Amino acid sequence: MFLDLQNPIKPTDAHGRPRTPTNDRSWALVQLLHLGVLNPEFNAAQRFFTYCSEGKVDAAYEQASAAFKLARTAKYFDARVRDLGLDTVTRVEWGELEPRGKAMKLRGEFTLRDGGKFTLNLALLEEDGQWRLLDAKTDPAPQTGAVDDVFAVTSRAKDSAALRATEVLEPIALAVPSDSQLQRLAEDTLLTFNDAIQNDGDFSALYADASDRWKYRGKDPRELSLRGKVPIDPFNDENRLTASALHRAFDSAIQAKIDISPLKGTKMILSEPARINSDGVLRLAGTFDCVVTQGGEAKLPRKLDFLLEYVFESSKWKLFGITVNLLAPRILGARQGGN
Repeated sequence: MFLDLQNPIKPTDAHGRPRTPTNDRSWALVQLLHLGVLNPEFNAAQRFFTYCSEGKVDAAYEQASAAFKLARTAKYFDARVRDLGLDTVTRVEWGELEPRGKAMKLRGEFTLRDGGKFTLNLALLEEDGQWRLLDAKTDPAPQTGAVDDVFAVTSRAKDSAALRATEVLEPIALAVPSDSQLQRLAEDTLLTFNDAIQNDGDFSALYADASDRWKYRGKDPRELSLRGKVPIDPFNDENRLTASALHRAFDSAIQAKIDISPLKGTKMILSEPARINSDGVLRLAGTFDCVVTQGGEAKLPRKLDFLLEYVFESSKWKLFGITVNLLAPRILGARQGGN
């Protein structure tokens, strides 16, 4: 059965056409399913993920079972919904219900707004006269057979794999900084980056400001074995951050002689709300209300487009990732207009 979560009262047939009395004899049955008359389990699953797709994440959380809510906070659940893209689901194809003890199992194939697809296997439990979500798990991984409980509180990023066994606190527990703090954080990072560009690619200051999590990819530097002078990290050896790695990554910016110093003191404009994902990474994406340049003497006007990531270490937010692009003003305007 297909359910269109952008228009949940109008399911589609197997060809994606709206189901009507003229093209599908099961129309009346489907309507009863939507009303929860015959299958309240389907209705509960539909309601839960419709709330997610509409951005009503708190309402979805309240529809879950008591055990589900006991194991994670609403804030962590919100982060996982957005990490998974469940706020952009456009359609779900449900499988058959399967009784498993006191629970009911239901498989759903989810289609996202960007065309992405994935499958979740739901466990539903009747509680206080209503069917509620108990957990949602992936299919077994092809090679390892590992199954991920997608809403479980754990570290999923590759860089934090070594910490998974000892994870006890939700990494989302921190609050997003205030607007003025975010402005200062982004401005300081980007101006330090600009200083490196102006000094022929000397990224030592930016490297010093980077988080240990980025430098060591989640592995305690004291635990790293040594082979010659090069530390060996069994988790992310190739992704280790160094000042020279930053120089290589931004060599094109150095050669293009970009200058983003005009952003100082101007307004930051975020392309999406700042948020902390379920791995504890604060993400800032947007631009500044100013014109920056590239090209040395023949300066060409450009608009800055940035993505900055931070993690909380030693009582402060420290850099975890940086992406900087300079775009023709009309390109950036078109991009923002599409958001």
